[in-house]
Amino acid sequence: MKIGDRIISEIGEREFNTNELHSLLSRKNPIMLSWGAQNFVKNGSKWLRFEVNGHHFKGQIYIILAFNDTFTLYYVDNNFEVVDIQKEVYIDMLIDTIDKKVEYVESYGNN
Repeated sequence: MKIGDRIISEIGEREFNTNELHSLLSRKNPIMLSWGAQNFVKNGSKWLRFEVNGHHFKGQIYIILAFNDTFTLYYVDNNFEVVDIQKEVYIDMLIDTIDKKVEYVESYGNN
């Protein structure tokens, strides 16, 4: 499925404070640096999008708040194709969930 900002806005479920989420993600800066996270875009209170250049995934990640207070993550490749959707991600697992999809390599923890 091809996707763009307009389509994401249409499927956004709940409004949320995208500035607060961006601030929370930025506090985990070393992990985000490993993703090559850049070009953050906030669509008012509908979604937060940023680009990553990780070991496993390169493209854009859209973060949307669902009605049940969990996040839905859309992983969009550089051809604007949705390659994965992760639903019901709780705020305390957001960074780890993204990291496992984008960058995490199990052998890193063995050093």
